[in-house]
Amino acid sequence: MRPLALLISLTLASVPIVAEPGTCVSSTGRSVSVHGAGTISLRPDRVSFTVGVETHNASVAEGYRANRTRVGDVIAALKQRGVKAEEMQTSYFDIATLGPRKGQPRLFQVESTVTVTRADPESVGDLPQAAVSAGANQAGSLRFFVGDPSQVQRHGLDLAFQDARSKAESLAALAKKTLGDVLCVADETEYPDRELRSRLQSLGYAHSSGVETGTEQVSFNVSAVFELK
Repeated sequence: MRPLALLISLTLASVPIVAEPGTCVSSTGRSVSVHGAGTISLRPDRVSFTVGVETHNASVAEGYRANRTRVGDVIAALKQRGVKAEEMQTSYFDIATLGPRKGQPRLFQVESTVTVTRADPESVGDLPQAAVSAGANQAGSLRFFVGDPSQVQRHGLDLAFQDARSKAESLAALAKKTLGDVLCVADETEYPDRELRSRLQSLGYAHSSGVETGTEQVSFNVSAVFELK
């Protein structure tokens, strides 16, 4: 789990918190602002990885055709292993010129990458090997992740709020005050825009069916402002 920054401000003077009029204002003029965090471990239910083909040819047209043919073979091999068309997407394509070297002609490098994302983490072990056998010479970015963190959102936010309250109580005690009502609370969780969290950087770990998915840490964050009495 990545470290979470803690931002705590304690206001004992009569300085209101900057907010919309009528919100987050303590009747006593004293308040405490805290951030809270909660983390839940879930077993990943999604997997993603990339496979690609890089070719070199003195003719850009021939290089392009050769690359597309091999990529087609890779896609066909993945489909034979049960990967659906909607689970594959061309995620990178590039044609670059390689300057001529001494005694060698100028070459054109054609590179294509296909990203596979599917809801079957346990099946990933054999898929990269099938792609490599079909002609892929690039593989990487194996990632396991939770497809829908919202399934534990309520519980995660509860943990985060309780963490915030505990911090606020500690700070209130240090200031020889007691904790009052909640003036403001906000969900500050950075929900993934289906961002894939990297677990392994190379599919060298996935050349057999013995791939361990482990657990995914889903973090929730809240900010809260409490009145001090």
